[in-house]
Amino acid sequence: MRLFVCLRPPAGALADLVWALPAGPWPSERWHVTLAFLGEVAGPTDVEVALHQVVSPLLPLSLAGSGTFGDAVWVGLAGDVDGLRRLATQVRDACRAAGVAVEHRAFRPHLTVARRRRLDPAVLASYAGPTWTASELELVHSRLGRPVVHETVARQRLG
Repeated sequence: MRLFVCLRPPAGALADLVWALPAGPWPSERWHVTLAFLGEVAGPTDVEVALHQVVSPLLPLSLAGSGTFGDAVWVGLAGDVDGLRRLATQVRDACRAAGVAVEHRAFRPHLTVARRRRLDPAVLASYAGPTWTASELELVHSRLGRPVVHETVARQRLG
């Protein structure tokens, strides 16, 4: 199973972001903030157990600003970003302690929204969305294909 651990902004925060975008098909139901990409894992059980070891307060966050990674256009995060970084480190450490490999890429808090060929990142440069509270981790099974399908297989409450 191809797995990752993420936070999902609530529907209201995503709707506000979609409102700020030009007309187009935006798959906001798949938008998330990846905390740890695990890749291919035999099954979710070890990761679910590992996530129970993660302890974090509720995090006040908002979506703000934009940028690019190669062809990907992203929206950044504001609010308790230091707490978000600590949470990502805890998630990654817990997964590694459970014997699950975790991608060794620096954590950059962002939410990917589109590709450059579909969206000019300047459109969101001054975007500042509403504040929301991150209160739950999700363990997600990602199935590649057309379309990509994300299925939440476990949730872990924060706070």
